[in-house]
Amino acid sequence: MQLRNPVFYWLTLFFAFTSLPLTAQDNEVQDADLPEPIDTNDQLVPKGAAYLNLTDAELKERLSYLSSCLELRTDGVVRSYVKTYVQLKTEKTKNMLGKRLTYFPLFEQKLKEYGLPADLKYLSVVESALNPKAVSRVGATGLWQFMPYTGADYGLHTTGVVEERSDPVKSTDAAARYLKALFTQYDDWALALAAYNSGPGRVNSAIKRAHSRNFWAIQRYLPKETRNYVPAFIAATYICNYYQAHGLAPNNPDFDEQLTSYIKVYEGLSFRDIAEATGIDYAVVKTLNPGFRRDYVPPTTDGYFIILPERVMPAFVRYLNTLGSRTYTMENNDNFVNSNIGDGRYWHSLVNVQQPETLDNFAQKVGCNGDHLKAWNNLESNYVYTGQSLKLWHPVYVQKHSAIRIEAPDKNTAGAKPKKNEPAKPASSPPKAMPGQTTANSPVSVNSRHDANATPQYQFHTVRRNESLEDIARQYATSVESLRKLNNLSTLNIGMRLKIREH
Repeated sequence: MQLRNPVFYWLTLFFAFTSLPLTAQDNEVQDADLPEPIDTNDQLVPKGAAYLNLTDAELKERLSYLSSCLELRTDGVVRSYVKTYVQLKTEKTKNMLGKRLTYFPLFEQKLKEYGLPADLKYLSVVESALNPKAVSRVGATGLWQFMPYTGADYGLHTTGVVEERSDPVKSTDAAARYLKALFTQYDDWALALAAYNSGPGRVNSAIKRAHSRNFWAIQRYLPKETRNYVPAFIAATYICNYYQAHGLAPNNPDFDEQLTSYIKVYEGLSFRDIAEATGIDYAVVKTLNPGFRRDYVPPTTDGYFIILPERVMPAFVRYLNTLGSRTYTMENNDNFVNSNIGDGRYWHSLVNVQQPETLDNFAQKVGCNGDHLKAWNNLESNYVYTGQSLKLWHPVYVQKHSAIRIEAPDKNTAGAKPKKNEPAKPASSPPKAMPGQTTANSPVSVNSRHDANATPQYQFHTVRRNESLEDIARQYATSVESLRKLNNLSTLNIGMRLKIREH
C-alpha cells in the first residue's frame, strides 16, 4: 500500500477484516486496515483448540528455521500481530490460509520471473489478507493494495468494467516490478518494504534523520503505520508456516481454485460463455477473475488475463479458436495428458521421499507447489524425511466440453426393459468428489421441443442496481434487441426478472 493520509497513521496495514458497504460494481469491498497493535505478554490461546503457549524463546526458535529476505526479529509488536491472527481474528485467518493455496503459486511464479525472493509472497497477507477486492479507507485496492496513481504508473487501469488492481495476474506482475525497483534503490528488503508502505520519500527522510540505512535504527522516525509494517510482515511469515502449532485449520478451497492456469484473451466474452465452454460453475469463473466488475471480459487490443482451473484450459483454448479472430495455443501441450480418470476431475499419485530436504525444494523436484504439498498431506513441518510417502493431486484435463442433453422419454419406450443380451444403460450421475471437495456440474438442458404442448422453459436474470440492458446482453452473449423483444421491454428497473433465452 502506497503513501497514505496522515490521519490514518494509527491504522496498520496487514489484515483486511472490517467490511465496508458494497458498491454497485463490486460484490465484495473490504477495508484493509486494523488498529495499531498493543505490546502484550499474554499467552496465546487459540479458539477451538487446546491451550497453547507461545513464549518469546519459542517464537524466536521457530522463526530461526525459516529462510527470509530480511532479519526475522521478535518483539512485542510481532507477538501482538500473531495473537491477532490466532486468537482475535481466528476465522478470518483460516480463510486467508485457505486462499494461499490459490494465490501463492502465482506469486512465487511471478517473483521468480523477476529474480525476487519467494517469501515476498507474505507481503500480500499483510496488505490484503489475500482478498483481491480489499479496499482501504483511502482507496488502495487489491491483493497488493495499489493506490490509483501508483497502479497507473505500473500499468493497472481502472474503468467501469475492469479494476486491474484486483486482477491477480496483472497486479502481482506490477507488485513484483515495483518491489524490484525499490530494492534497487535501497539494496535492503526491510527498507524496500517500508518504502512500499509509505513511499520512498518518507523512508529517505528517516534515513537522513537517523544517519543510518538500517530499518530498526530509523524505525522511530517513520510513521507509526510504517514502523509496524516489517513486524507485521514477520508475523505473516510466522503464521503461514506455523498455523498448525496454534490449532488453526485452514478453510481450503476446492481443487478447481487451487490448481489454476491463466491465458491472455482479446475477444469480448461473458462469464457465461466461459462457463458453458468449459463446464465449470459460473461462480468459479467469477471467483477466479475478480478484476472484472461486470461479469464479462470486454474486447481489447492489449488483452486481459483469464484465470481458470488448469483442467479445463484445453477446452477453453479450443473454444477460443472457434471465435476465428486469432489462434490460441497452450504451452507445454504434452502435459495435457490424462494418466488416470480419478473421480472425473482429479486423481492422485504417491511419491516417496529419498532423502531429507526442505518441503519447497522437494515440491519443486516433483513439479508442484510447497503450500499445496503441505496442505494435501497435512504436514506440520517445512521439511520432508526419508521414507515418507506423499500424495500429489493432478487434473483430469477436459479437451472439449459438451453439455449433457437428456432426451424426454418416448411414451412407447418409457419404463421398457432392455432387450435380452443388451446391458441396461446406467443412470448418469456426477463424478464423486474428493473428501471435502465439491464437483463442478455440467450444464444440463432438457430437450422437450418434440412435444408441441410443452411449456417453454426460459433462462432468467434479475436486474441489479446500476445494471444496464447492454451489461446484461454482454453477460449472456445475446443482443439488446433480443432482450427487448423477448420481454416486451420499454424500461428497465431494479429487481425486474428478465427472460434471457429459451432452453
